[in-house]
Amino acid sequence: MKKFSVSLVALSAAILAAPAHADTTTGWYAAAGVALTFGSNSTIQQYSGRTTARVENTNVGFLPSVGYAFDNGLRFEVEYLHDQHNIVNVNNVKAYGHISNNAILFNAFYDLRNDTILTPYIGGGIGPDFVHLENFGVPGAQLNGDAVVAAYQGIVGVSALLDEDWSLTAEYRYVGSFDPKVSYTGPGDAHMSNASQNFVLGLRYSFGVEPAPVVAPAPVRELKAPAVKAVAPVKAVVAPVQENFTVFFDFDKSVLTPEAKKILSSAAAKIKNGGFAKIVVIGHTDTSGPKEYNQQLSVRRALAVKSELTKLGVAAGTVVAKGAGENDLLVPTTDGIREAQNRRVEIVLGK
Repeated sequence: MKKFSVSLVALSAAILAAPAHADTTTGWYAAAGVALTFGSNSTIQQYSGRTTARVENTNVGFLPSVGYAFDNGLRFEVEYLHDQHNIVNVNNVKAYGHISNNAILFNAFYDLRNDTILTPYIGGGIGPDFVHLENFGVPGAQLNGDAVVAAYQGIVGVSALLDEDWSLTAEYRYVGSFDPKVSYTGPGDAHMSNASQNFVLGLRYSFGVEPAPVVAPAPVRELKAPAVKAVAPVKAVVAPVQENFTVFFDFDKSVLTPEAKKILSSAAAKIKNGGFAKIVVIGHTDTSGPKEYNQQLSVRRALAVKSELTKLGVAAGTVVAKGAGENDLLVPTTDGIREAQNRRVEIVLGK
């Protein structure tokens, strides 16, 4: 129990230190959890009536799983669940033995996505439970054997994204199954109820969605230049001088990195020394997350750059800040893809 408490403190600290954005990772994932499980007192149904078997207060369960998360918040997974509960007494008479569950559960979840560090979710699952009872009861009246019954569970939980791949999860689960029917050493037949309440801490690793392959452009055919008639020379027109700077942002962030601030310092010096009268600041995002949210995020990034340039001595009236959202991707990707080079702000200088 002491080790479990230390682990709980460490995992809680990891939640508090996690970056402030929601867990919106899509694609395949693998997860594993450790459950603090509280077995429900079992009702043993005998031909002569019911008796109550009290199981021990707490135990530990294990729950590895694999699944797939969709862009719309739905997740589906296959999970293996193992737990065991030892009997303490039957009608206040000391008893022995245990019941163990090995279930394969097919779960469905709905993630309540938002713009905070935490993503709450709800779910449930069903599947076969391979139940084993060993000397469950008092001498002369014990349940023994194996049975396969239908199991079910209801789940509420919350996840916190630790980085682009790892998430921390905390859940409550109610797990139950239909009464397993096995051999009984007492008179007549008997069967018992089987359920538990579980508090689960786990980790989830998301493999993500691979970006779509970039199609190579068709080869350009060489064309002969048409003959040009001689014309009178005209005065050359000089195009306006234009230069660009680009700064990049962390996932779901509009805060400037130290590297971005260095680039903006160079841009501000160029603006002041070069006599640039027009500065256009354009924010961009990748395709991960809703388009409406990404549009707002791109504007926040542009405003962050404008604010920094103003601090560095650039006249605010010469800077136009706007957001392009998911448009004009530097690296073309499909929807729902995190691409670092698309999370950027471009600074276009013109005279």
